[in-house]
Amino acid sequence: MKQSRSSKYFLGLPLFCLASGVFAGPPVNYNGWSVADGVIDTAASCNTSGISCSTDVQDDGFLIETIETADYTYMRFVVTDPTATGATSDLDFAAETFIPFAFNSGADTGISQGIASLQVMREAATGFESSAELQRAMMRFTDTAMRTPLDKIDEPTPPEDMYSIKLSQTISDPTNGYIDSFDYTAYTAFATFVNVNPDSDEVIGRVMDITQRVDIGEAIDPASKQQFFQQKRRVGVSGNIVTRPSFAQPNDFYFVEGTPLSTASDMTLGGDTVSWADGDEIITNWVVQEAILSDSALSHQTIENRTTSTFASETDIGASTPVSPFDWDESNFGPTPTLP
Repeated sequence: MKQSRSSKYFLGLPLFCLASGVFAGPPVNYNGWSVADGVIDTAASCNTSGISCSTDVQDDGFLIETIETADYTYMRFVVTDPTATGATSDLDFAAETFIPFAFNSGADTGISQGIASLQVMREAATGFESSAELQRAMMRFTDTAMRTPLDKIDEPTPPEDMYSIKLSQTISDPTNGYIDSFDYTAYTAFATFVNVNPDSDEVIGRVMDITQRVDIGEAIDPASKQQFFQQKRRVGVSGNIVTRPSFAQPNDFYFVEGTPLSTASDMTLGGDTVSWADGDEIITNWVVQEAILSDSALSHQTIENRTTSTFASETDIGASTPVSPFDWDESNFGPTPTLP
């Protein structure tokens, strides 16, 4: 496993104006509800100390309720099939969204903005599951008791949790010899004036993983031979964290971009070495196909640094099985894959 040679932080935009009610993601965990014949029941998440819920609108497969916490008030929207029955993990479709009351009153007076939303679709027959999670503005913070980022400057939200979009899709259909997965996470930067426009569409980091495995063996045993493809992409840095520079006044702070999503390293393919620095856009592809009539395989791999426009590749048309990539950087791309 190659080790990262260095790490660095990037100074973000200064924050000059902050509302008093800045904090957190969902006040209760996602999927804290069930449904019976279309009637949604949120007791599993609402019967919690410090949480109270009141129904605003309800119909088959649809619920809007107000959630009160010790620190803030939220609207929760839940949508599923009008005839659904079961726990959220068994439903073909489930969507849940939390929105804070932008202008709150009473003991928890303040201004908070943003949205936290999770949508999941499933098809049990094909092993299909797709999820999309959205976090924007203050709803990216994970500490629901935080009144301003300064409250937790020594215990910031982990930057990897400050993503804006997280997408995932899997198809696991062993009967038909097909397994596929797709994962994508994007991080955006905070803007200067939080209470005017707290979030931005400036993407500061992305992570994407694609994996596909297909049976190609003989008719009597299709799983005896396989074709495998994997792509890993990394670029930029993870989400924002709060810091106070040495020159700042006591109440001043800045958003600083988090740790690099690609850390400095290198890989060598076909005698050519591609190196990269922290935050560079790096992509590796590996495709391998087992030969039908032998215990060998065709293996092809590439590594590219798109930031510096450098590229290397290597191919072996008679690789001995089991097959692994020619070179692999686990610190950036995770565990080394193999086939079979």
